[in-house]
Amino acid sequence: NYPSLDREEQEDQIDEFTTDDLVGPICEESREEKSFRHWLNSLNLGPVISYLFEDLKNGYILLQVFQLLLGEDAVDQERVNTPPFRPTQIMYKSVENCNYCIELGQQIGFKLIGLGGNDICAGNKLLLSLLWQMMRRYTLSLMRSRTGNPLSEEEIIDWCNSKIRSDKVKNGRSCFKNFRDPSLTNSGALLDIIDIIQPGSIGYDLVLPGDNDENKMDNARYALTMARKVGATVFALPEDIVEGNHKMICLVFARLMKVGLTENPIES
Repeated sequence: NYPSLDREEQEDQIDEFTTDDLVGPICEESREEKSFRHWLNSLNLGPVISYLFEDLKNGYILLQVFQLLLGEDAVDQERVNTPPFRPTQIMYKSVENCNYCIELGQQIGFKLIGLGGNDICAGNKLLLSLLWQMMRRYTLSLMRSRTGNPLSEEEIIDWCNSKIRSDKVKNGRSCFKNFRDPSLTNSGALLDIIDIIQPGSIGYDLVLPGDNDENKMDNARYALTMARKVGATVFALPEDIVEGNHKMICLVFARLMKVGLTENPIES
């Protein structure tokens, strides 16, 4: 209570409460969670996300992401509850938003096994599966194939390998079969693609053999730094490359391909 306020002023104070006032204990975030948080913040959809699971509990930002992925007409605004909510409304309005997120995800073929709206509201880590599929769809939708559909992983691999094979110096030396290829953990293919996009950008005298984890980590740091310098917006961390996180590796190559096609639009 606020003794110096009359009843009407106290009610106004209550009305200003949001789910941010009910934040529970915050746990240290994983690398994956940090990558998703940085990606969501880069979209500039609303309040800055400081704590991934807590700040997504009311479902509102997730619905904004779906609107970005699917277009404004695909999300029924009459079903979107916009915060701030009164304390007595927080739970049911948040659950309605989160249930709608699950419905939209299922409509576009996301695999959401075991994930329900209540799980998002509870801050369940199963939310990471939804975020990964959102991030992947968004990244691949930045580029379109000749059929007008978002690029597939196979098309990204083919583009990268064709670039590496056609370069007279690289001559196919770092081609890879898929994003699980162990050779990718030494960052050789990443560095070659970056140098092809912007010739002379990679100082190969700084590149280590990559025959141990320490060398691989140094190469990964260098590759991600240079990827950003040539204009690729990447959210992977060096550990993702060294540990062979095929999901994040795929998105790094996708972002580089986007830069490459922008630099040479005749190829797109």
